[in-house]
Amino acid sequence: MRIIDAISFVNDLAIEQIKDNDLLMEHIKNLSEKQDKYQAAIANRILWKVEDEAEFISKHGKQNQMTIIKVFDEKKAIYQYIRGDYHFHLIDEKIPEIFDIIISYCQDDKKFPYEIYNRLIASNFYRVSFDKDNIHSSNPRAMATAIEQSTIVIMCFSTKYRHSYACRLEAEYAKKRQRPIIPVKIDSGYNPTGWLEEMIGEEKLIDFTKEFNIAYTQLINEINEVNERIHKN
Repeated sequence: MRIIDAISFVNDLAIEQIKDNDLLMEHIKNLSEKQDKYQAAIANRILWKVEDEAEFISKHGKQNQMTIIKVFDEKKAIYQYIRGDYHFHLIDEKIPEIFDIIISYCQDDKKFPYEIYNRLIASNFYRVSFDKDNIHSSNPRAMATAIEQSTIVIMCFSTKYRHSYACRLEAEYAKKRQRPIIPVKIDSGYNPTGWLEEMIGEEKLIDFTKEFNIAYTQLINEINEVNERIHKN
């Protein structure tokens, strides 16, 4: 199944060949209904690529991106005066239906994504979609819905992110839907390669593996710049 999963990312012809194989499709659909969460997640990704994604996009059409209204002045941020060892706690309030930002990350890389999420939420300037319950990896429709409801994608990339088909599915969907992507480095020993390098292209990388507060200031500046570009369009 992992081989079929990988093949589904090759091109449209590969997807059509999977779709035309009735026995294979029946097997994939059966696996998607099994109790084995690992196999079901892979099967759901394949079904999404082969059958569901195009229909989902057609229903949403060319949806205009939401614009972030507020501009956050990093120099006036209250948290700058909080001691460095302070840790914000995740807010468990109900997440709004429309988000300014979605954080895309691999579930095995929680440290930096959680810190970024906490800091953004603590600022009270942004609505943030954050898949802390790992729903997106097994439910591509939930992942796509979250992206449709977001303006900007913060991509926390790493070696594990590069090798995760769930992360690749999310990143490619964001690209298809023309969401601005802000690449964030959270793995000091990794530089983008393969599909990830192609997707990031010439985008400015923000490195969170060195000094967090400096990187976070750069992130806020980039969010504001992206917001201004969206607003002008």
